Amino acid sequence: MNFRKNQPLWTAVILHVVVLLGLFIGTIVEAFRPKEKPHVFEMVEPPSEMRQTDESAAPPEPEMEVPTVDLRPVPQVEIPQPPPEPEPAPRPTPAPTPPAPKPPEPAPKVITAAEFFKNNPRPDPRPQTPQPRPPVRAPQIEVPQLVLPRTSPSANASPQLSQQQLSALAEYSARLRSRIDAAWNKPPQLAGVSLVAEVVFNVSPSGVISNVRLSPGSGNAAFDQSVLAAFRQAASAGATPTGQSHEFRLSFRMRD
Repeated sequence: MNFRKNQPLWTAVILHVVVLLGLFIGTIVEAFRPKEKPHVFEMVEPPSEMRQTDESAAPPEPEMEVPTVDLRPVPQVEIPQPPPEPEPAPRPTPAPTPPAPKPPEPAPKVITAAEFFKNNPRPDPRPQTPQPRPPVRAPQIEVPQLVLPRTSPSANASPQLSQQQLSALAEYSARLRSRIDAAWNKPPQLAGVSLVAEVVFNVSPSGVISNVRLSPGSGNAAFDQSVLAAFRQAASAGATPTGQSHEFRLSFRMRD
């Protein structure tokens, strides 16, 4: 018989045997245990004589009489309220303390002129050396120079200009220079370069500028072209004060 195959069966058989053996042993132990004898108590009434003696021996308790007391009503007494406390009197305002009087200023001491000059002697007058002033360089304003026509004994002489006409032409030349300078754009790439160009041009009686030519030029094409462009933009300077056409010469410098 293979035990391993029927292991659950054998396990159940062994458990049942163990349980039955335990019940058997418990029954035998309970049967042979000594039993305790029960104690029986019996209640017995005492004799009637003893009961009467006990009842007659106890004297009855006397009843206590409680006297009734008439309580008079207590009269209601009005409790007077305390008088109100008096309001505190206002504190007196302290009188302002008068400022302390200033001490009188001392009277100025009167001294004579002799005492004053004695205490404060005059410094010796010394000749002040005049400091040399730096020379002021006035800006040079170049105006167009009037080119007088060359005359020969055989040619027809032009009418001579009066002093008043020459003065008017000088003002006209200054105005003409300002107009051309306003139209002149110096080449920025030539800044700091020393260049000079001479220009000869004609002005008609109505002020039209014509026949502009370099005489001589600066040798720099960019500089010379900027000068000629200024004349083209200026175009006219207004009628001449003499009512005649004139020829002018004007210098242009790159560095002032």
